[in-house]
Amino acid sequence: NNGVIDHQEEFWLMEEANLRANFGDKIKQKQEKGTIKHLSVFGLAPQPLLILLGSLLGELHLTEVYQLHREPKTWKWLNETDEVTFEVIKPQNTYPTVALVFALSATITEDRIVSVLGEECSIWTFTVNKPNNDFLRNREQLARFRTELRLLLNEIKARHGQNNLIHVFPAMPNAMAIELGRVRMPKADLPMLVYDQNFQNPASGFYQTIKID
Repeated sequence: NNGVIDHQEEFWLMEEANLRANFGDKIKQKQEKGTIKHLSVFGLAPQPLLILLGSLLGELHLTEVYQLHREPKTWKWLNETDEVTFEVIKPQNTYPTVALVFALSATITEDRIVSVLGEECSIWTFTVNKPNNDFLRNREQLARFRTELRLLLNEIKARHGQNNLIHVFPAMPNAMAIELGRVRMPKADLPMLVYDQNFQNPASGFYQTIKID
């Protein structure tokens, strides 16, 4: 029901506040009282908001995240052979500015990151052998993503220092966006500044949306 368009700064300020308030009222209070024992999460929203949702959910409570598949059209996890290979492309140079690119559902070229952050940035890319918007098919893939992501966040902090910030550029399945927020440990991992791209944006490129501390 928001009349503000998502390439406007006001949209992200309003929707972040709205999500935090509704989560606190409808989920967090019930979790703390013990009236919610398990959550099944079906996420459809802009990816910065899904990452924020994941950070609010955390990993302290029993939660299972689902992905809406395109073919066949279903939320059920499929019994298909896992043929996905995750790959992390590490930067050759170490700069103070750090970018983490999730090129999972689509390819993101480095020039699009450089146009936002400048030439002197260390770009880490988390990708798969064949990026596409329907590759996430089973629970095992999502579990492997969480494992690889934990290792990657720790490696980035070790290389760039614990007082840094990660600029996040996501092109990923919704379930993985939620898990990105859940996996990140607020007291241990670096804060994230999440970007989005909407071609209605006059700059026609990535722009800042939500910071997750």
